[in-house]
Amino acid sequence: AAIASWAPSAAMARAASAATGRDEAFEIDVGELFPGVAPGEGLCVDYAAYAGPNWLKIAKEEGFVGQTQTANADAGGTHVFNHPIDFHFFATSLEDWPQLHIQVLKLDAVGRIETVSYGAASLPNLPGYLELVCRTWTPISASALDEARAAHAGGAPGPLLATRTEILANKMPEERTRMVTKSSGIVRIQLDTIFRNAAVHKINLPHR
Repeated sequence: AAIASWAPSAAMARAASAATGRDEAFEIDVGELFPGVAPGEGLCVDYAAYAGPNWLKIAKEEGFVGQTQTANADAGGTHVFNHPIDFHFFATSLEDWPQLHIQVLKLDAVGRIETVSYGAASLPNLPGYLELVCRTWTPISASALDEARAAHAGGAPGPLLATRTEILANKMPEERTRMVTKSSGIVRIQLDTIFRNAAVHKINLPHR
């Protein structure tokens, strides 16, 4: 079987470490893009790598799942996480290419953890370094009263009409089209990608 691996970029980690004293794998640009995130509130990212049945995860039984630590924004409004990620798959088909599913959470001043937004991005299909940009969205409640309550008193955004995986992997398109959402912030992930035995299995990878 062909093998695909994704990991944080070593070159990016070294450059970031030299400049800031920390390694960067996840980075969130906030600014005005994440509505409902107040100054001083921390963010974290709950993530999972999803792939189709022809992709065998080389991982624990629960698969590639995890959560970053909570980080506060720097002076430029960016949350930077010192959190490595590492995905390895055996593949017998390119169908259902692996995706990264993310859920951005916030920790408010009174210790509540609430969902801010969701997003999904396909993992790179080119070997080498790439910065993955994941644009996220927030569900909107059908009730104007619920939206006003969430804006002023806090609370979860509108509901997902199926599980997170089903929505982000587009397994329930009818439910996804019924949802009303709004654009939220951007999550950036720096990755190095390695493919093995692709040519042996006559998989023509695109060139940069």
